[in-house]
Amino acid sequence: MVVFLELDSSVGGGFQQATNAALLVKRLPPELCTVTFITTRRSAIEELHRCGVDARFVPVRRWQRLLARLHVMWRQLNPPALLKKNIYFNWLDRCLRNAGADLVYFTGPSYLALVTTHFSYLYTVWDLAHRDEVEFPEVRCAGEFERREYIYQRALKKATGIVVDSEAGRDNVVRRYAVDVERVHVIPFSPAIGTQLSEHEVDHPDRFVDIKAKYGLSCDYVYYPAQFWPHKNHVYLLRGLRSLEDRFNIKVGAIFSGRDFGNLSYVRSVAADLGLTDRIHFAGFVSDNEVACLYRQAIALLMPTYFGPTNLPPYEAFHLGVPVLYSDLKNLREQVGDAGLLIDLLNPDSMADALRRLITDPDLRMQLVERGKRRIESLTDERRLSVLKSALETFRARRMCWAPSAQSLGNRAS
Repeated sequence: MVVFLELDSSVGGGFQQATNAALLVKRLPPELCTVTFITTRRSAIEELHRCGVDARFVPVRRWQRLLARLHVMWRQLNPPALLKKNIYFNWLDRCLRNAGADLVYFTGPSYLALVTTHFSYLYTVWDLAHRDEVEFPEVRCAGEFERREYIYQRALKKATGIVVDSEAGRDNVVRRYAVDVERVHVIPFSPAIGTQLSEHEVDHPDRFVDIKAKYGLSCDYVYYPAQFWPHKNHVYLLRGLRSLEDRFNIKVGAIFSGRDFGNLSYVRSVAADLGLTDRIHFAGFVSDNEVACLYRQAIALLMPTYFGPTNLPPYEAFHLGVPVLYSDLKNLREQVGDAGLLIDLLNPDSMADALRRLITDPDLRMQLVERGKRRIESLTDERRLSVLKSALETFRARRMCWAPSAQSLGNRAS
């Protein structure tokens, strides 16, 4: 099996999810499959190595991406077999053949699944936000909706298996793209490697960062690690803090970490308009040590995102013993269940009410922390691994039906 990793740490959760998938693959029994890891990002090699994934760098140059798109378009024209044989050259299949591939595992939603003509693949779907939340510019504008729809319409129906994060994710894929439910495998996400620490490790003097002192905060704070996309809904959090002070005279700050994808200046302007600038801090990219401390010293993780069905921060908060306030949306509720307080995204007062309950009721805080720990402990790697092993065993039984050199069958059949 060849495992593709096409992101680096600059993208945030997508990289963490792909890395966790690679680490899970490493635990597969060697008698089931041998594994080669490939990254198309030179910038990811060192970080992957630190996480325990030794990936080979295979560059995908601009001309190769262009050629790939031309190849896909050419195949859709269904040219005569003679023209296919004489004109078509697939650099990706050559790379996979040289790697000894039988099966490819795309750990993210990859266009490359459309490029390969000879190799079966597992395909990962993180979300279908372009269909669920079509109003947001990051999935609607500049051809992004059409790009995603083009890939999913073609890649999912041809996939040997589709990997999703939850039952809600599986239902969505089956409903939107009419794929066989048996081919959709639920493998829940796990917290980012850098947050999988014990309480002793987080609070160890060598790791400890005094967050309030570093950021000059005179009040408690909520934490929200998220890139600055509109769908992350930072402005709702700000309006909720304003409501908390106006209605209950409780002042709470916020620390945001993450890169700017075009919405940071707007979030800053809303903070200024609401009179919150002195207690809102934009941390940018932070180290793993600091992320763990940001969680542990916060009143809560507060995540009013519109996109799901699964996000990593609630799992990270559960693991680190931090209460969670999360979006009360149909596809997202499943992730936290009774281990978090759900907030109404139509009403910032809902967030203020939930935060006030959390601040004034220590028993509620303890209950949420305990429920969160139980929830994350139930999502074991053994459970994830059993789903992946089952999918691979099903493929292996079929793969035994033809010889290793049978890639030429694809040319003859066409």
